[in-house]
Amino acid sequence: MRGLYMLGLVALALQGGTASAQDIFVDQSISFTLKPAIRRSPLVEARRTSPDYGWIGAIRPLPGDEPDHVVALRLQRQSRRFIGAQADISASMDASGYDHRPRSRTRMLSVEDHFALSDQVATTLGFAGLKVSNRNANVTIGSGDDRLRARDWFLPHAVVHYRPTPAITLSMDYNESMRAYGDTGFTGPLGLSRPDFEALRRSLRPEKSRIASIGGQWSGGDMMVTTSLYRADIRNGLSFANRAYLPTNIGSARLLGVKMMARHQLTPHLDWSVRYQQAAVDAMTGRFVQEREMALAAAWTSGAWRVAAQGSRSGRAALAALGTQQSPLRAEGSIEYTPVQQGRQRLRLAARFINPSRLVSIGLSGPTAMGSLHAVDQTRAVMFSADMGW
Repeated sequence: MRGLYMLGLVALALQGGTASAQDIFVDQSISFTLKPAIRRSPLVEARRTSPDYGWIGAIRPLPGDEPDHVVALRLQRQSRRFIGAQADISASMDASGYDHRPRSRTRMLSVEDHFALSDQVATTLGFAGLKVSNRNANVTIGSGDDRLRARDWFLPHAVVHYRPTPAITLSMDYNESMRAYGDTGFTGPLGLSRPDFEALRRSLRPEKSRIASIGGQWSGGDMMVTTSLYRADIRNGLSFANRAYLPTNIGSARLLGVKMMARHQLTPHLDWSVRYQQAAVDAMTGRFVQEREMALAAAWTSGAWRVAAQGSRSGRAALAALGTQQSPLRAEGSIEYTPVQQGRQRLRLAARFINPSRLVSIGLSGPTAMGSLHAVDQTRAVMFSADMGW
């Protein structure tokens, strides 16, 4: 890792000017799983844990052959380092070096216990924790320790599944989450003036949400149908306006919504699905909006390859940053290559075209439901990724 830093410093030394900059991710994670050898349960397929989307470098869920009792502990830490040519070195310090101190740190903790109460009932209990400390928004106004902070070490979640028949599964779910200021200061200008930074720190708040839902799933042959009814509260919603580089709080709201999805496996390699969701959003300002979205998706899988595409039509967003506009028609797609897995080793290469929805009802369960919020999370973009593990 030291060699990587030196390489970055040499590259900067060969460039002119005093505003050159580069940021480097340093990601550390550790996870433990305790799996007692207990009898098998027919509820294994019905188990669902909180999505991994919010985790830095998301780790895949536990495999489907897990026993009836699983205790999982995960701890992740990410330091986002900024390397700049005298970018924040005060003239009075008479320094001629480069600053490569950690600028933004995110720590996440997850503790979960999955267990089967009987052949028909399975439960997941646990909590998550998040701490974000980011002083990069202050990068050009001196070497002080002022920073943006957000922390909550107890965000509980619980899931109960009940399977009265092999084809029907009923569930109850409760989850709390938090989002904070991911790449503030890494995009746009290298930093803020002192008055602008102080104004941002006084006004910006982390987004917190809680959602409770009840639902059911029916599976038969090549068909699967799911539906759920949920109630949610969101406080200090975070968002980015079009082409903006700083997040803003867009308000708080209460939601009452429904989600429905039907999936059909046409052939062993091809499936398609339709999804509809609607939510009544009561903003704290007194504004009342009905959010709606209809989506059609299809996926083709053959060996190590998977190609997926989705098109959707949505109504207006209940909460949005000023200056935000989005077409009601959206399209997304991905191409993934995953060779045959052996043991715990894995490799996945992917290219994705994303066009995230601005609906607050979609964001509650989307890819940034937990963790750091980045400008790219709400921007139309083409992304390439590699996921490796052993």
